[in-house]
Amino acid sequence: MDKTSVSYCIDPDWLPYEAIRNNQHVGMSADYMMYIGVLADINFMLVKTKTWSETLAKLQTGECQVASMLNASPEREKYLLFTRPFFVGANVLVSDSEQGFLQGYENIGEQMLGTVSNYRQAEYVKNYYPNIKLKLVETELAGLKSLASGEIDLFVGSLLSINAQIQKSGFSNLRIAGIAEPQDMLGMGVAGNDTELLARLNDAIAQLPEWVHVDIYKQWNNVRVIDEIDTRYIWGAAGIIFCLVIVGIWRQIIVRRYNNALLAKNTQLQALQNELVDKNQRLEFISIRDPLTAMFNRHFMQERLEQEKQASLRNNTAVCLILIDIDFFKAVNDQHGHSVGDTVLQQVAQIVHSTIREMDVAARWGGEEFVVLCPNSALDDAIQLATRLRDTISQFMFSKVGHITCSFGVAQNKETESFREWFDRADKALYQAKDGGRDAIFTAK
Repeated sequence: MDKTSVSYCIDPDWLPYEAIRNNQHVGMSADYMMYIGVLADINFMLVKTKTWSETLAKLQTGECQVASMLNASPEREKYLLFTRPFFVGANVLVSDSEQGFLQGYENIGEQMLGTVSNYRQAEYVKNYYPNIKLKLVETELAGLKSLASGEIDLFVGSLLSINAQIQKSGFSNLRIAGIAEPQDMLGMGVAGNDTELLARLNDAIAQLPEWVHVDIYKQWNNVRVIDEIDTRYIWGAAGIIFCLVIVGIWRQIIVRRYNNALLAKNTQLQALQNELVDKNQRLEFISIRDPLTAMFNRHFMQERLEQEKQASLRNNTAVCLILIDIDFFKAVNDQHGHSVGDTVLQQVAQIVHSTIREMDVAARWGGEEFVVLCPNSALDDAIQLATRLRDTISQFMFSKVGHITCSFGVAQNKETESFREWFDRADKALYQAKDGGRDAIFTAK
């Protein structure tokens, strides 16, 4: 395929995800587009914008063919097609230090919530929580300033960018107050109805190896922001120098006191920053992971299944679902205790992770049930994978239990059915496998 030139726009002020600095595109999306451009044989050309609203306007007019990194939403789907997501991140609620932990939007009550205009969170809150008092701002920095000054009670934004802004701007009185739904499922947006370009980008994204995702995350999650120089310190330093010239005898005392105070403040600030980064990382992990097995959790998988279903309809590709249930798991708990049962669940999770393909996604659905999503896979491919899983599990020697088996239900998505109908067919196939004697694979009709 010939090399193609494609124009694109970004959010000019959303680090570490993306930004324009010194007229250059920087951030996580810049690194992703470099790899995607090579894999798709595309030459991406940046169209510079000053605000996110201007970026969305240029996408609607077609001046930008692609948006580099954004969430899908009902409003955006009116003028954009969306690739499969290549980065998942948490959204968080931010408050002052006196606010207790919040379990999502339901507990906001009469408090004023701020978010960035034209971000997906603004559209989500308006659609699903219309009673929340909402104030729209131009940027996340403007929202955090409004929160610090008391103009609003809470602010919602992406965890990584919020963390970067707090470190850069020194909002010492602000804290993460809770996880906000939904998660960021960030992919690329294609303007108009260019299905050929969409398919080309999806193919490239599917080829991204895991080390690319890990390398980009590590690089941009640990970025340290260099504070801008405050001119007040310049004048203060000049005054100190003048005083030292006049009263030389006090020079060593003043310098020693100044350096000790500065060192103590820097040490305290670094400790607070390290603590904030550590807590944010734990919150992000907890929001999408099952605590026992470290697999993706049910909430994450439900969103991913919905997205892959929509992607399969747009791209006319097959996608399959495998449900896995451990046979006679109740007997394991009854005979050996729940701690042994937990170990069995962890070992099954490890087998699933080591057996599935790189493009597949696995999650613990609940109890002893697991789910594997197989993008770009026909029914025969999913059955082969289920067979490998069944054989590997049945041959494994589990701690204190010995051999166990699992039952499998496999279903390929139909164009005319909903996500729930698709899942129910796989679930029925699973129970047919149970009723048929277990240690079996049944396919949905």
